[in-house]
Amino acid sequence: MTTSPEHRIETRLNLEATIFLEMLSDQTDILMCNSLDLSATGLQVLVDDEIETGSIVRLCIDLAKRDPIYLVAEVMWVRPDHKEEATRLGLSLFESDDIGAWKELVAEMLN
Repeated sequence: MTTSPEHRIETRLNLEATIFLEMLSDQTDILMCNSLDLSATGLQVLVDDEIETGSIVRLCIDLAKRDPIYLVAEVMWVRPDHKEEATRLGLSLFESDDIGAWKELVAEMLN
């Protein structure tokens, strides 16, 4: 299943944040990337490497003046970004230990 921007349910914030993305595979790869937008249930990020749709990743979201938040997500879609010479990923967040704190933070930023 793929989710396009036209099928978004949650309000998105256009916010750039540093994201550390850890691939959950045989080898531990950690990529540093930037968010393009985010919501209570997902993020859009820009990465230098292409990642397969369906991949499960761990995220460490580092927002200014906040403690890092650790989440787990699935790569829902992958698109080239020719302007930035990078790849855009659509990430759908799973329920995890910090998801409640994440949703509260997003709600606070929307108000």
